[in-house]
Amino acid sequence: MLDGTRRFALLRGGLAALPAVALLASIGSTATGQPAAPAPFPALPISVTTALEGGEPVVDDAWIAGQVENANTIFSPHGVTFRVVERHTMPEAHARLENRRDRHALGHLQHPQRIDVFLVRSLRDVDEPERMRQGVHWRPRGDAFDARAHLVIVSSIAGPTVLAHELGHYFGNGHSDVPGNIMSYERGDVPPFFDATQVARIRFSLRRFLQREELVAADAVATP
Repeated sequence: MLDGTRRFALLRGGLAALPAVALLASIGSTATGQPAAPAPFPALPISVTTALEGGEPVVDDAWIAGQVENANTIFSPHGVTFRVVERHTMPEAHARLENRRDRHALGHLQHPQRIDVFLVRSLRDVDEPERMRQGVHWRPRGDAFDARAHLVIVSSIAGPTVLAHELGHYFGNGHSDVPGNIMSYERGDVPPFFDATQVARIRFSLRRFLQREELVAADAVATP
């Protein structure tokens, strides 16, 4: 989820505010009028940085693999996939994020041209401090950071599709009130899904990220 003032409506370039018709135009259709199968993008590189606590990672390899696998299951029908290309650890000081300053500090640990995913023990809501969050898409602020810098944080209490949800925010989507939609807090009777407008926004955003070289193909970076 996004906290308060960090909602993706603030995205530079106004992607989140684009009308649905403009976004849907990028999907195309078949001769029968049905949506065409989207052309796949190259696999996208994820850099995973896991906090240590007591000298041990706050989540294990199987937990990480499950989050990435579920994200690929949800995104891949739309031509978008992810691959972990590098793994890092970070000190215990970053294991429990209590405020905005703690989140901003992760900006110093980002890796260029990757999707940075930071895994922590706990993540407190900065607008409602009595609540703990499962994940967040965050924009580090400060003179040291490019205005377009953004990252994903996932807590150890996260459910199996939280990474997919936060990646939906990463590519410009806000929350949905449709049960079952991956951007909704309400689970439905069907597997998590993106709707057509959300898919168009993801693909539109991704093209921009690749054109600006904010992201590159996973094959273009070293793998572990």
